[in-house]
Formats: sequence, C-alpha cells, structure tokens
Amino acid sequence: MKRLNLIKTIPFLVVTLFFAGNVLAQPKGKGNKQAQHEKIEKMKIGFITNELDLSSEEAQKFWPVYNEMSKKIKAEKKAQRETAKDLKANYETYSDADFKSKSTAIFDSEAKELAIKKEYISKIADVIGYKKAVKLLSLEQRFKRELLNRMNRAERPERPERPERPERPERQERPE
Repeated sequence: MKRLNLIKTIPFLVVTLFFAGNVLAQPKGKGNKQAQHEKIEKMKIGFITNELDLSSEEAQKFWPVYNEMSKKIKAEKKAQRETAKDLKANYETYSDADFKSKSTAIFDSEAKELAIKKEYISKIADVIGYKKAVKLLSLEQRFKRELLNRMNRAERPERPERPERPERPERQERPE
C-alpha cells in the first residue's frame, strides 16, 4: 500500500519541481519579455491579494480600481523617463531655459503621480477600508524588493561552503 502511494507521489513531485523551476527561471531574449512581465504581474497579484487578505468579493472590486491607478501611474513614470532620457541625449546642446522647462516637466509629472495616488487611495479604501489601503502603499515596494532578491539569488550560483579550518594549537611562550 505504501509503495503504491510512493509510486503515485514521485511523478507528481517531478512535475511540480519542473514547473517551479520554470517559474523562477529567467527567460532569455526579447521574445520572452512579455511572458516574463505577465509572470511577474501574476506574482504581484498573488502577493498583494495574500498580504491584504482580500476576500473574493473585495478582490473583484479592488483589482479594477488598482489597475486603473497603476495604468495612470505608469504613464506618468514613462513621461518622466522620456524627459530624463531627452535631457541626457541633449545635455550638450540644451540651454539653461531648456533644462529649466524639462526639469519643471519632471517635477510636474511627479506631482501628478502623487495626486493620482492620493485620489485612488480613497477609492481603494471605499472597497477594502483604509487600513488595507494604507498597507497597500508599502506592499508594492516590498514586492519589488522581494522580487529583486529572488532574481539575485537565481543569478548568483551558490557558493560552496568553506571547509572548516583546523584549529591551531595555542602558542606556547618561548623561554627567554
């Protein structure tokens, strides 16, 4: 009886380990960039849903509002990156007036981003309450940190353990 259960369990474990390895593996090339992005988004959804302890009813109402907010924030961040990229590319040719207007555009975009967060935190709080809505603000950063840590661990091969050094005998004082 135990042998039969073991025979059924081994293929299940092999398949599970195979899929777990694929989830954490980093795809190579640009063709897999979209798939990698989707995988990360799924991980983020699971992480946030779990950490906020969302019920299915809360999740159903929460995610459309959150996704709308994220879309607007991503647009502002993209505008900021494009302006910064433009500044870097034209560093030698821009005048002080150009630098002033571009830096003002970046700051205005950052202010819009903050206004979006402020607007949507109340919309999200209407769905899940302020306690969970405020927790969400730190969860995004925590998810990014954990994802980066996971990626760094996957890229770095494990260091072999150092063999223990034999203890040195204590030095004996020399007679003078």
